[in-house]
Amino acid sequence: MPPEIIFALLSMCFLGMSDFLYKWGQKWDLRGGPFMLVQNFAYMPTAFTLAYLRSDLIWSPGLWFGLLNGALAFTAFLFILLAMRRGEAVSLIPIVRLNFAITALLTITLINEEVNLLKGLALLLAGSAVLVGGGRIFSGQGDKRSLALALGAMCLFGFIGLFIKLGLGMGATPAAMTLAQSVGVFCMALPFAIYSGDPLPKRGGALWVPLMCGVLTSSSYVSLSVGFTHGDAVVIAPIAQLSFVLTGILAIIFLGERLSIQKSIGAACAVVSILIFAMA
Repeated sequence: MPPEIIFALLSMCFLGMSDFLYKWGQKWDLRGGPFMLVQNFAYMPTAFTLAYLRSDLIWSPGLWFGLLNGALAFTAFLFILLAMRRGEAVSLIPIVRLNFAITALLTITLINEEVNLLKGLALLLAGSAVLVGGGRIFSGQGDKRSLALALGAMCLFGFIGLFIKLGLGMGATPAAMTLAQSVGVFCMALPFAIYSGDPLPKRGGALWVPLMCGVLTSSSYVSLSVGFTHGDAVVIAPIAQLSFVLTGILAIIFLGERLSIQKSIGAACAVVSILIFAMA
């Protein structure tokens, strides 16, 4: 199996488990400020260790995009955490993981990447997945705030994908980009946690869930960035975004969430959209 596919699959698994923990951890009534700060306590050392082991601790102007991505990632993960309080992972995570469509629109518009019929079809299906998956919410039967937060996270992750590509193109190394992103997250998480006034967790799930999310998330970003150095990002990123399939399976098995016909159609549109984009 090509190395870029291996790293894409690793990124997919790490993301899928992390997104599941965002929902599963709600049983401890996780607060946004402490959660994001504790998550970064694991995220930053993991990113540093991986960067050190790969000899990627090299400064490059492209790392400014990593710092910017940290601010965006902090906001996006906070949106996911808030959305999971009242929404279902099986409905909302597929929407979040369609962020590759935003990245594609940005790269086509801003850096003149080629667009063809398959890419256009994939983007159309991505939009259909959002409309179908959020159908109950759009019709007034679900929580509109959760959908808005999921859409916000989707857009923010879309910009992160663009900036990763620009940063790597300016000479930044993959693990160093992830480390720079963790620094950006910390610069946002610390003042937010202080401002929120919520106490830091000291034991139990409220402590280990954000720590595990930090390890999984940083590992996912490094895997994705390393994959970009071996192959085409147009193929690698969509595979990684299939993580919502694993998240959905875990949510159905362990949380008892139900997969309705409408949710199934929305998820199917998302899967087909991603697969078409990988072939485009």
